[in-house]
Amino acid sequence: MKIKKLVLDTKNPLGNPNGVKMALGVTLLSSIGLEYKVAPQFINAGNYTALAYPFLINIIPLGYPCWKWVNLHIVNYKIYKQLMNIVHSEQLIDYGDKKETTTFGERKVEYGVKIVYEETAEGTYITVYPNGIKHSDATQTLNNRLEETFNMNVLSVDHQLAYTKYLLRNVNRQRMEVSNDNF
Repeated sequence: MKIKKLVLDTKNPLGNPNGVKMALGVTLLSSIGLEYKVAPQFINAGNYTALAYPFLINIIPLGYPCWKWVNLHIVNYKIYKQLMNIVHSEQLIDYGDKKETTTFGERKVEYGVKIVYEETAEGTYITVYPNGIKHSDATQTLNNRLEETFNMNVLSVDHQLAYTKYLLRNVNRQRMEVSNDNF
């Protein structure tokens, strides 16, 4: 049973921009088509404010990147900062030229890791996908960094070709009861 899941993609932190552009284009075309059908009735009735309602459909595809940003930066801020501290300290992002910047004035990310953070009943799973970064071997040696950042012990590490999965658990919280029958 998953309690909490957080996906941090350092290359596309707000999701796939092509998918958002495509969804926005489809909803824009559908709202223009709807506007074409209903505009004559609204104009004849003198209801000019109703002309804006079909364009409210465009909120749907714009809401996904906004929700991703709110989820990372406000709802799960502490986890996001811990993961970003690990990413920056271990140099898990490859930047492009210094002159290339994004829309928000940040340096353009050429290659970046994708980190999936999952809290379950068994413990916390952190899966790191290198996605072509220069220091891809650094994703397999994050044991000490994860332990000191999250104050938990790394119990197991699953090295695969495409990802590395860490299982973290607070060992101090586990109680081991011993009874007389065990001896």
